[in-house]
Amino acid sequence: MRKLAAIMFLLGSLMWQPMLAQEVANIVKAYPRGKNIVVEYDLGADADFVRLYVSLDGGATYRGPLQQVSGDVADVEAGFGHSILWDVLKELGLESFDNETVRFKLGLKLKERWPRETFVTLNAAYSFAPQGSLGFSVGQVKHFGWFVSAMTNGNFGGFRFDGECDKQGLLSDGHLMTYTGEVSKMRFSVMAGGLMRVKGPLLLRAGVGYGNRTMRWKTTDNEWYRNKAFSWQGLDLSAGAQVHWHGLVVSLEAVTTQFQYVETKIGIGYAF
Repeated sequence: MRKLAAIMFLLGSLMWQPMLAQEVANIVKAYPRGKNIVVEYDLGADADFVRLYVSLDGGATYRGPLQQVSGDVADVEAGFGHSILWDVLKELGLESFDNETVRFKLGLKLKERWPRETFVTLNAAYSFAPQGSLGFSVGQVKHFGWFVSAMTNGNFGGFRFDGECDKQGLLSDGHLMTYTGEVSKMRFSVMAGGLMRVKGPLLLRAGVGYGNRTMRWKTTDNEWYRNKAFSWQGLDLSAGAQVHWHGLVVSLEAVTTQFQYVETKIGIGYAF
């Protein structure tokens, strides 16, 4: 078997083979080590993986990605002096290797880099109760982030009522209220939550907070009674998705109060 050292001169004339851009990945040199070949390279950005390809005809055609490799081939950080060890004999099924036209090049997948963004969205929510509300969200995210949100329909009267009634208007003492037909509906929600980037511009979001959906009926005595059948207050939970695309932010989520009242909320805004 001819010694691999015989290819030292052949690899010494190796040309750099940049992939994607010259600033991203450059092969610096290649040389034999025992029965293997070492390919050293510099990387200008973090990569999920690096693949090695070889040409045996001076760069006219390449084969790969090569399988019999080890070293800096996965989760590689930007920097100098990275190396890949190629078991050339095992890969090619040969007992010796001597090629004057060998060339290498790299293929890689860069890690996604997303800047830290602060965002603001205007939100609208609707439930088939029926009930609607408007509000806003503000937050910040990179790979993980946070947000706070507030929603209201502008009616805060539901925090005050003179008593409660059931769906038919019966009071707690069993008497039927003298109903005027006037109805007051309140929707109020405040919450905070987290964001997690799933892939590229797509994020998942989930929140927790306080919510109140109250329906009141007015009596002829000018009193307001909270209708328990259509009113819920307490724990607010939300879950949904958010997309950031060239500064535009769009969110869509479902919100529930006490797992009784459910609404769909959409937000549109800007990230900077």
